[in-house]
Amino acid sequence: MSLSSPVHSNLAASVVCQLWHSFQARDWARARALLVDRACCDWVASGERLASADTIIRANREYPEGWTLHLLAVNVLLDGRVHSIIRVEHGSTIFFANTLFTVTAEGLIEHMEEYWGTAEAPPASRLQAGWPDYTVTPLS
Repeated sequence: MSLSSPVHSNLAASVVCQLWHSFQARDWARARALLVDRACCDWVASGERLASADTIIRANREYPEGWTLHLLAVNVLLDGRVHSIIRVEHGSTIFFANTLFTVTAEGLIEHMEEYWGTAEAPPASRLQAGWPDYTVTPLS
């Protein structure tokens, strides 16, 4: 494990924030400028790998319109990677993504490892169980 410097940590976190804000603004040129040419994005849940910056941008640009991103958290990990959590609203569907980013010393993203989950109501069996200390927060 290598501890990242505070300067790199701040830069890396800033770059991740800029990427998500660029995606939300549909500013594809700005987003592309934050990626090294050989950037790679692994979407673990679907088994997909986007193995170049241009393909990463194209996949996001061509995703069906109507989505809104909300950046919930950005954290620098001890090994220097950056972890982010976003909430994506697309129509009545809500997704959450946890993404691990590797950012170069020059402040460019070279790897993204993303885990998606769809928001859904808990099973009826838990809702009807009457457990103490159990609550459900509406997803709206």
